[in-house]
Amino acid sequence: MHAGDVREALGEPGAYAGPGLPYALRLPAWLTRERGHLPVHADLDDGGTSHAFEAVGEDEPLRLGDAGAQRTPARFIGDAATLVRLYAGRSAAGVTYEPAGAEVGDLSIYG
Repeated sequence: MHAGDVREALGEPGAYAGPGLPYALRLPAWLTRERGHLPVHADLDDGGTSHAFEAVGEDEPLRLGDAGAQRTPARFIGDAATLVRLYAGRSAAGVTYEPAGAEVGDLSIYG
């Protein structure tokens, strides 16, 4: 996550979409489960990046948050780099994504 911050500050393109992206997704996936955050199913537009570290198929969503929660999971539709930005509390201005059933602030691991 922080490597993306550094690349963005330096004006590098694709700041949060580097080769470490599958590893950067591990932090919010693990932390949101541990802390009992809002359950979210993330439908990643960029080829199922999530299955690089979890045994899910390309059409399966990345699952974040409390799987045992008594509510319907929210959905995120967008790319993995935007998901990392949102969970890190960073701006995703100018990027197309859809958080259904949640506010953007609900996704941050720092909230």
